[in-house]
Amino acid sequence: MERQGLPMFSDAELAILDRMPFEPAARGVFEWLSGGLMWPDEFPFGTPERRAMSEAGSIGCLLACRASLTLGQQTGLYPLWEQVLRHAPNWPGLRPERRGAAALRRLRAALRKQDRCLGALETQQDAKAEEAEPLSWPTDLRKNEPPGTA
Repeated sequence: MERQGLPMFSDAELAILDRMPFEPAARGVFEWLSGGLMWPDEFPFGTPERRAMSEAGSIGCLLACRASLTLGQQTGLYPLWEQVLRHAPNWPGLRPERRGAAALRRLRAALRKQDRCLGALETQQDAKAEEAEPLSWPTDLRKNEPPGTA
């Protein structure tokens, strides 16, 4: 199911989300592909249901949407959020504390750490590129001739 190119959840997937049990002690982690936080009670990890849900890309879009909402940013992913609000109101990921002040602090901290890690990686890659010897092409390739015909 898609809406304007946005992956949407099927009725079966919404039913799965709606019956996910809330775990008060669950701790969220940063999910770097979506740029959002994810709690272990939000999706049926390690099950065939989870694999089926993963194929459409809806999970990552849902997490990215929640991250945008938490950060107070506009998002084109809001129709997906509305779909879950309307059809899976018991999904633990809709709980206010999962996009409240504490979640906002953790999300901002994770995003800062991600930026630092990417910056360090880029610096490391730039240093390696400067140390590397320039590529030298065989003479016959520079003339646009097949190797061994020069």
